[in-house]
Amino acid sequence: MATKISRPTRPLADVNVLPRHDGSHEIVVCFMPDPDLLFGGEADSRAFLALDASLSLKPMYGFGGGPWGGPPNYMQAVARKLGGILTNVAKSGRVSVIYWAVHHDGSHIEPLGEFDENGINAAPIAGPRKEKWGKGTKLLPAIQHCAERVADGSDWTIGVIVTDGVIEDEKECVNYCLRIGKEMAGGRRKPIKLILIGIGEDVDHEQLERFDNMFEGSGIAYDLWSHGLAASMQDESDILNVLYGELMNEKTIIARRGRVEDATGRQLITWTDGMPGKFRFVLPRGQRSFTIITPDATITQDVSEAI
Repeated sequence: MATKISRPTRPLADVNVLPRHDGSHEIVVCFMPDPDLLFGGEADSRAFLALDASLSLKPMYGFGGGPWGGPPNYMQAVARKLGGILTNVAKSGRVSVIYWAVHHDGSHIEPLGEFDENGINAAPIAGPRKEKWGKGTKLLPAIQHCAERVADGSDWTIGVIVTDGVIEDEKECVNYCLRIGKEMAGGRRKPIKLILIGIGEDVDHEQLERFDNMFEGSGIAYDLWSHGLAASMQDESDILNVLYGELMNEKTIIARRGRVEDATGRQLITWTDGMPGKFRFVLPRGQRSFTIITPDATITQDVSEAI
């Protein structure tokens, strides 16, 4: 049975250790999309977090309960955890945060601002202040804000969208996303990755799947969407898996070359024509750490807790 390392060395998102019968261990490594490794030190990357503020979500922001107080502010906890992780992706170390599905028909957005890691961890996330809680959930304005405002001038942008219900303007979202997908596939727009996270009991799972598979059969060679369900956002490793589970895989090249060594300097695996964002190798018996070496970074990971 594999053991997950509790706090991987950044920019590693996930490290799993699986014992083998001969005393060695199979290691599975997954990178988070670190901007320096992905695009080099001079590239600009940005991060975006959109929080559903439709009326149905009001109790999850801590409202209700009468004179005895309301439920915990679940959305604030979620936003702080997601936002803190996303600040590590953006080159500036800041994440842009908005509420979406506000206004009477749920068709507006309300920006909260940009936050660094300390700022998002202290920010009050209690729902819209200027707009009303939305009675509908229209996602297109949030997608447009990410693509046209946040991503403007960026080399790469990641947007995380949290929702609890049915997205009403799916057709409009599909039409818009197909257009920007063609632009990205044709090199006319810099890459954007959007991740839809469903929370609560009323999530339309089939709709999340349709967004994830939006480009299937379209001929567009670009994967714009991923999705996940977040029943609990207390475990950081679970959050990372939701955010980056599909973004990093064996086909995602993050460095032009690289290698992995054990503590003695022995090479365990080498790439000369592109190192992937997710890979596996065998750590010899008696070894308790490994080092990943690329042209831009050296990352050492201790795995003693799993051995």
